[in-house]
Amino acid sequence: MGRLRPFPQKKPPTVPREERATRSKKIVELVRKAIENDEPHFSVGAKKLYFPSARVVLLRPNAKQTPYQAKFLVPKSFNKMDMRDYLYHIYGLRVLNVTVALTPAKWEFPLGRGISSRHRKPQKKKMTVDLIDPFVWPEETEYFKTQAEYIEQRDAYSRDKANAVGSDVEKPSKAFGGIIDQQPQPKNFVPKLVEKQMRNAKNKVVFREKQAKIERLVTQHIQL
Repeated sequence: MGRLRPFPQKKPPTVPREERATRSKKIVELVRKAIENDEPHFSVGAKKLYFPSARVVLLRPNAKQTPYQAKFLVPKSFNKMDMRDYLYHIYGLRVLNVTVALTPAKWEFPLGRGISSRHRKPQKKKMTVDLIDPFVWPEETEYFKTQAEYIEQRDAYSRDKANAVGSDVEKPSKAFGGIIDQQPQPKNFVPKLVEKQMRNAKNKVVFREKQAKIERLVTQHIQL
């Protein structure tokens, strides 16, 4: 294994600082004028799509996000310009900045760990956009909380049954307060000799009842 190479040094900017500052001010001024005139604040793409097939999902914010940020789950073919075009032309939402994150693919065992071969789940692409106006998620309803709790308990029950090995198969799950599986009933210890005697006594009683039933049927038939 060779020596680790250091990261390449970042090249210094070739454009002077004053020129870069002037360019940034010009961009800010153009964006401000476009917003005041209710026009797109970016270069609109030339390709027109009337029925977009992309699946864009709005995700709930995490603790690090502010009300001026929103996170979306997008197709992996989406780029920043597609996202900006999509939100503006469909929802009239102005986006000032877009950050992209590609989640790592995790291993998955379809039939359980150690039983089947593993494979990686597909990666997910998430984009966080900066908004002009704040957006606050509405409070969760009681129905939503109930459904979320039900799904959590259902998944816990499935995990308990899938990971059970040996004597744990008969062990009741703690999901749903333990009301799904029957609680194991205590069993009295019976010696094998006593169990055999009791079984023989039961078989004798059953045999006598069958014999008595046959005798009654025969007696009735003779009388007829």
